[in-house]
Amino acid sequence: MKQLWQRIQRQIWATLRPTAASHWSAMPWVPGIAAVVAGVGLFSVGAWEPLERLVYVGLFHTRDRLQPIQWDDRVVVIAIDEQSLATYGGFPWPRDRYAALLDRLMAVQPAAIGLDILMPEATLEDRTLAEAIQYSGNVVLAVGSDPLGNPIQVTPTLLGPTDGFVRIGHVNHLPDTDGLSRQTILYKIQGTQIVPSFGMALLSAYEQSLSNLITADPQQVPSLNSKFVANPGHYDQNHPSWINWPGPSRPTAQGESMTANGLTTLSFADVMAEEPDEQLLARLQNKIVLVGYTAVGIVGNSEDALRTPFEKQIPTTGVYLHAAVVDNLLNDRFLTRLPRAWTLALIAVSGLGSSWLLSPLGAQGRFAVMLGIVPLWLGLAYGSFLMGVWLPVAAPIATGWIGLMSFQFIEQRERKTLMDLFAINLSPEMADFIWEHKGEMLAEGQIRPQTLTATLLFSDIRDFTSISEKLPSEVLLPWLNSYFEVMTDCIMEHGGVVDKYIGDAIMAAFGAPIARPGPEADQQNAIAAVSASLAMVEKLKDLNRDFAARGLPTITFGIGLHTGSLVGGTVGSRHRANYSLFGDAVNVAARLQDMTKTHTSTAPYPILLSEATAQQVTDQFCLTPQGQLQLRGRSEKTTAYTLSSRELPAYSTEPVTATTVPTGGRQ
Repeated sequence: MKQLWQRIQRQIWATLRPTAASHWSAMPWVPGIAAVVAGVGLFSVGAWEPLERLVYVGLFHTRDRLQPIQWDDRVVVIAIDEQSLATYGGFPWPRDRYAALLDRLMAVQPAAIGLDILMPEATLEDRTLAEAIQYSGNVVLAVGSDPLGNPIQVTPTLLGPTDGFVRIGHVNHLPDTDGLSRQTILYKIQGTQIVPSFGMALLSAYEQSLSNLITADPQQVPSLNSKFVANPGHYDQNHPSWINWPGPSRPTAQGESMTANGLTTLSFADVMAEEPDEQLLARLQNKIVLVGYTAVGIVGNSEDALRTPFEKQIPTTGVYLHAAVVDNLLNDRFLTRLPRAWTLALIAVSGLGSSWLLSPLGAQGRFAVMLGIVPLWLGLAYGSFLMGVWLPVAAPIATGWIGLMSFQFIEQRERKTLMDLFAINLSPEMADFIWEHKGEMLAEGQIRPQTLTATLLFSDIRDFTSISEKLPSEVLLPWLNSYFEVMTDCIMEHGGVVDKYIGDAIMAAFGAPIARPGPEADQQNAIAAVSASLAMVEKLKDLNRDFAARGLPTITFGIGLHTGSLVGGTVGSRHRANYSLFGDAVNVAARLQDMTKTHTSTAPYPILLSEATAQQVTDQFCLTPQGQLQLRGRSEKTTAYTLSSRELPAYSTEPVTATTVPTGGRQ
């Protein structure tokens, strides 16, 4: 069963893999798909919504600073403010006071009057107010509900006498969990009963009043957008509308006050003054007048308090929400939010698009691109907001960043997997070079077998067996690891890779695991190997001085170098497989190292080179022939050379990069 599953996995892998040289995690769509899954999942549980709400507030503040819009001048608020409370006493007021207001307004003839004050209980003044409502003929009264959802109706003592003369509108609003009111319900539908919102009822009264004017020009009489009237089911409690707040609502001073964006707010006390300002009253003619309380003392203790993008800390009151709804209805400028399906599609495009856009880039390029996308998308969202469309910002941007993080995570895992396959010591430059060429090296998750020409380096500690018998393990291993660390650094600094440690021996290669074709590459690899060997000899002197100072055994070693053909690839079982180099060249280098014990005793350096290596470096180093040696296990003799100069040649010690190898050379 396990083997069958592995075969299925390989078949899926072969199907998904676009080319034989690629591997699944290098496919650009994999991190994108992961980002889409994460983005959609977080969207489904509402994780993006708090961030989108913050963006909503930020868009309003940005617009208010850069391109403020004006409140519709047909909307006026008569506020029961601190000045009015000081004049008439604490709230609530007797209803004959509102009757007196309606009588006062009869002289200036506003087009519609909305009393944003719930009146569920009967009072002695109801008859007086009912008569004033009948005479006005354009009044809207408020209905609502308590915190438990129970309806709050207008008392029959008002509603009965005014039947046919008054309109009813609900004043419920939908604060979000952060307390801000972003939505409104234009219609409440319960069975066959349809109750318009306070704003919709005011607009209906406004349209009716202007159409009854004797001098009215029919072309100038406003008409409610038919979509709001003809399809109440599209704007009910299941389909709230997004409020486009024109600007701050709270007046800046007592008395007549204009907010920065033009919403006229008059004090109830000023309108009802014994000698009112006639010019002030004249401004109410043919207007939509909303009457409601705004005094901080009343708002703070009222369920009608609400927060807007402009009034978050000090709440405003519901009368301004209804003013904003009326403004939006008059100008048809409610915000439109992308439907859920479109938002999901945008998240998918963000995730997959990030894959397509980021896949050819490196880590720094990816971060730079994503940092650049953020202001671009914010600019697009702001431009759409000015046109009344609220685009999601947090979800697509965050999904793109998740794609970037997925890229980095998958790439790091892939890089680690690749390096684990090699199981060799690489310099950072060589690791980067291998990573850049991974497509050439990998096939179906394994290192592609390849034949290459490289220079092999074998080094071995003399008399290690006797040393290891004398040192306790807790001393032996740190001593040996110190030696390995210094020698490995020398090899990697010259562009070599340590293929393996064999007991106390080191096997390294110059020219692997990437085959560099051409005679020049072979020469550079050989020069780098000789240069690394000389560096190892010099570093060993310093290391031995340190060992001697600490009372530890000093080290002597030998190095064998041979240039030849090798096979490199993944070797092992399905449980454990590593990159390895093998071939006759490995044996020659190992045997030459053995011969250093008898053929370098009088040479300046304990290094033996094969003729193949000597031919590549003869112009760079002084060599002395050692004749033909019979290497153990080989029938043919091998010509060997030693380095004859006691002076370290002037060779380059620049680290190998993806495009350079130490070239050496005398001066």
